[in-house]
Amino acid sequence: MSWTRPEKILILIVSLLLFVVVNYAAHILIKNILNVSIYDSNYEITQIEFIKKLSGKRVHPFYGLADGTVPGFNSKVSAENNFRSVSPTMSNKPIAVLVVGGSVASHLSEAREDIIEDHLFADKLNKSFNTDRFVVYNASFGGGKQPQQYFKILYLDLLGFSPDIIINYDGFNEVALSIGENFQNNLNAIYPRNFYESLGASVYDGACFSTNNWLLSFNTYIPFIELVKWVYVRNCHNEAVWSEVSIKMNNKMLTEIEQKDFINRVKLVWSHSSNKTSDFAKVRKIPYIHVLQPNRHLAGSKPLTDEEVFGDSAKRKPIAPALLASTQEYYGTLNMDLLSAPYKIDQRYLFKEEQRTVYIDKCCHFNKLGMTTIIDDIISKAEPAFKKLLSE
Repeated sequence: MSWTRPEKILILIVSLLLFVVVNYAAHILIKNILNVSIYDSNYEITQIEFIKKLSGKRVHPFYGLADGTVPGFNSKVSAENNFRSVSPTMSNKPIAVLVVGGSVASHLSEAREDIIEDHLFADKLNKSFNTDRFVVYNASFGGGKQPQQYFKILYLDLLGFSPDIIINYDGFNEVALSIGENFQNNLNAIYPRNFYESLGASVYDGACFSTNNWLLSFNTYIPFIELVKWVYVRNCHNEAVWSEVSIKMNNKMLTEIEQKDFINRVKLVWSHSSNKTSDFAKVRKIPYIHVLQPNRHLAGSKPLTDEEVFGDSAKRKPIAPALLASTQEYYGTLNMDLLSAPYKIDQRYLFKEEQRTVYIDKCCHFNKLGMTTIIDDIISKAEPAFKKLLSE
């Protein structure tokens, strides 16, 4: 059967129209699901957000997550990797500084491309007081939020670890992850972030990760093809993190009760956890320092540089829209007057006058200048506590 020229033209026109309609529909669908167009510069950041890798984190039965790399001390109760890192010392009278918190707290003691020192906080402490006695035991973990810090401290106490001073570095995760993730997925504010995802990620073997990451490594700029890619990517994500499991982790009536007063519960989890830590420390005569961290999304907290907004650092560690919105609306409302900690350091506006670049991503993390400024501020404002330990 041969086609006439008018028939060929008609078929071509219909095919082109179908191509346009299908791709336009795919473009709208992607934009509605991801809140970003495949033609926007932020599309690359969205793709990065779904890159998968096998994590060293494992669900811990008592405090949520465990991604420690060193035991830190010999416990008669349980053999575990309890800490992210422990700084070295040659002193026969070491002073144990326990740090708890989320990923920013972990960076106090973590070597990175821009921070050569393995133990920045310990180095700064010892240099500031001309000693070698301070040893930083970093027990933080990425995505950690109260009451995980409080439970981690109690758990370490159960295992036989006795710190000389406790530093809780928190704030952002408590607000952003509770409201931006737990609330969205029908989980209580007090639960670890999207706890069902942690359960799923702990046991998944990563079978789909290779194809998933390859599909996310390029942009065809053809909406229909991108939509097909996202079908696979979302299925891989759902398989890896047990999507929809959260619905079964609480009954509907209790979820409705929780969500009616969710914001207040977020704040109470944060303050009550800190105050219980303070009570624990007071009984044991351990100085306790609660530090509220800075965040770039808090209005008026820092004049952002071009690098922080448009540069390479802005393409790292994207922040989900729900986390951004919750931080912007509620992070400034945390009230440190509710805390009973003897040392309360509010760093939310620490960089208010800083004209240089301190943030290395769109989430919450800092370069070396940012981290050293944070550390210097802690040492300065809690100087009496550190000096007293040296005199004992």
